[in-house]
Amino acid sequence: MLIHQCVSANIFQKISKASTVEEAWDILSAGYGNSGKIKKVKIQSLRRQYELLAMGEQEIVVDCFSRLQILVNDMRNCDESMEDSRIVEKVLRTLTSRFEHIVVAVEESKDLESMTVSRGITKFPRSP
Repeated sequence: MLIHQCVSANIFQKISKASTVEEAWDILSAGYGNSGKIKKVKIQSLRRQYELLAMGEQEIVVDCFSRLQILVNDMRNCDESMEDSRIVEKVLRTLTSRFEHIVVAVEESKDLESMTVSRGITKFPRSP
């Protein structure tokens, strides 16, 4: 019953025909992207989304950071190494021009390599 509630109807039809736990696990792995080729395609797609991520003109920093964090978590789930310094730099590059003075101040006053990603990074002002 629990498996039935947690998987799509398509995958459940395949699992219901499995005679062993190992066979069911293999079907789940193939169906949900844990196989090598599917994982590779997924990480390529996530990398592309990461590269193209930009903050909208009317978007607030918290929302933009949340989108970035979800994307980074998905990438980490696919075994992509994402260092905090790389994410901090992406946040600073992603901000719109109205935050340029804040970006300059952060870059000048902080060591970006030692900064970590936490809820505190979203403490940028919402408007200039």
